[in-house]
Amino acid sequence: MNRFVPAGIALVIAIAACSVTDAPRGTPEPSLTGEPSAANAPSASNVPSATVSPVIVDPLLAYELVDVRSGEVFTLGGLAAEGPVLLESMAIWCTTCLHQQRQVVEAHELAEFHSVGIDVDPNERPDDLADYAEREGFDWRFAMADAGLIDLLADRFGFAVSNPPSTPTFVVSTDGIRALEFGRVRSAQELVVELGG
Repeated sequence: MNRFVPAGIALVIAIAACSVTDAPRGTPEPSLTGEPSAANAPSASNVPSATVSPVIVDPLLAYELVDVRSGEVFTLGGLAAEGPVLLESMAIWCTTCLHQQRQVVEAHELAEFHSVGIDVDPNERPDDLADYAEREGFDWRFAMADAGLIDLLADRFGFAVSNPPSTPTFVVSTDGIRALEFGRVRSAQELVVELGG
């Protein structure tokens, strides 16, 4: 047996023994006179304080995006507060993305939700993306993904998020972002089911 193991165990036991206190436990006994004693009176040291837990914000929900058509700055979290969001990473040249987006148009006729298209091709420009959305009749938000957003998505969901033909599609809610299976076009009905409708 390693000669350091017994010494390590002894150290752990010694630390545990030193951390035991003689602090009173349970409810203190009332004073014999029926009046509260100074020891039992509330004070800053013996009244439990309410602690505020830090709010953990999902960086993807808080990431600021700009709608290429309106110039409006928005976040996925802000949209999710209003209802479910369908998020798709895409590119203008991606015919698979176009097929999926046409299913999204039909899904909008079946249910209420927000849609966001995120262009992940660094060679495409915001004006071209706005023209694409207008030409195809897509009335939802489209934004350009910068390297920071792509890194956040790739860190969580894998590098396939930057491969538009694999139809990277996500459902966003106030609880976070859930990736749908990549690699296929979903029907309008399937999208509505995934969105909880």
